[in-house]
Amino acid sequence: MLLVFKSSTSAWGFDPEEDLSARAAVLMDAATGKILYQKEADLRLPPASTTKVVTAILTLESGRSPSQSLTVSKEATRVPASKLYLRPGQSVTIEELLYGIMLGSANDASVVLAEGIGGSVERFTQLMTKKAHQIGATNSHFTNPHGLTAPDHYSTAKDLALLFRYAMKNPMFRDIVQTKFSSVRTTAMVRKKLVPRRISVRNHNRLLWGYDGALGGKTGYTLAAQKCFVGAVQRNGTTLIVAILGARDQWGDTKRLLEYGFDHYDSLKASPPAGKGPSIEQQVGPRFDRLPAFMESSQENKQLQLPEGYILQVATFRERDRAELFSRQMTAKGFNAFIEQTSLSPGDTAYRVRIGPYPELQAAQETAQEILTKSGHRVLILPLQSARHEPSDQG
Repeated sequence: MLLVFKSSTSAWGFDPEEDLSARAAVLMDAATGKILYQKEADLRLPPASTTKVVTAILTLESGRSPSQSLTVSKEATRVPASKLYLRPGQSVTIEELLYGIMLGSANDASVVLAEGIGGSVERFTQLMTKKAHQIGATNSHFTNPHGLTAPDHYSTAKDLALLFRYAMKNPMFRDIVQTKFSSVRTTAMVRKKLVPRRISVRNHNRLLWGYDGALGGKTGYTLAAQKCFVGAVQRNGTTLIVAILGARDQWGDTKRLLEYGFDHYDSLKASPPAGKGPSIEQQVGPRFDRLPAFMESSQENKQLQLPEGYILQVATFRERDRAELFSRQMTAKGFNAFIEQTSLSPGDTAYRVRIGPYPELQAAQETAQEILTKSGHRVLILPLQSARHEPSDQG
């Protein structure tokens, strides 16, 4: 039955199994929640800023008035970009912050919401995970409200589709994600006077510009996560939700999968989900059954033996305290982590978190797989002699 169905997809001129760059993808019927297509739907991966969908859900259901103002803390201003560059002491309404995170993908606004709604980032992220599980996204776990790469922060394509489907039932959420441009208004006390400030934000969702039926969505990107997207499109009374993780061709994947779904909706909804379903191991627990493409070695690489060995580059931060925290977390998981300071450009310093060294390539690969399994974090395997010249992952 599966082989017959796959031959049909080839006849349609697009085979998602061959033509998608994403590591994981789901196409869902918004009306019923039925999965029409899946590729590694339950594979746990870093979701980048698609995380902010859950931040928005929790905020909108907190019982707080959208007009309530929250105060920006010093901690919120220290989070890396993307951000609104808020200043300590500024006041911003919850509604303005929601526009900031969903249009401008502002990490600092996410922290302000987490602190203001949950009392602390730690408490808020615990509530995020709890809420996701209540919705049915039981293969997700969140440790921050913005989606910057962190240990134990992961989701799946299926979970993201479920979460976005749930979020779109909220009228305010729908209004926000449909908005192309907005401005975030803030106020600050300067010499005993309230001084207003406006920050323009533009929606990162390219589908809103010229893609027929686009209802809204949320993008995401980090070096570890690669390009991610979750969103909804409606045509002729049918609404489809698409979720992709770990893509190289973010918009190409999204559009091709949506066209595939709309063109053959009747056939897809009457059949079992097309694509590659989860294995038994994936259904009952986390499993990463293959390394990312840039971590897989050719036969030539397997034969390569450098006397200096190999090292794993896990992440790079601009703030040393964040690098130290991450290094301690990796050390607590049993990895030999250390920090190396590097210069990105004159006056611009970064801190690399690395693990190793390993005398053999196989040992480095096995550790890289272990890190991926334990934390969902994708790493670079570098020969020691060239490790100091590799580009950085901007947290």
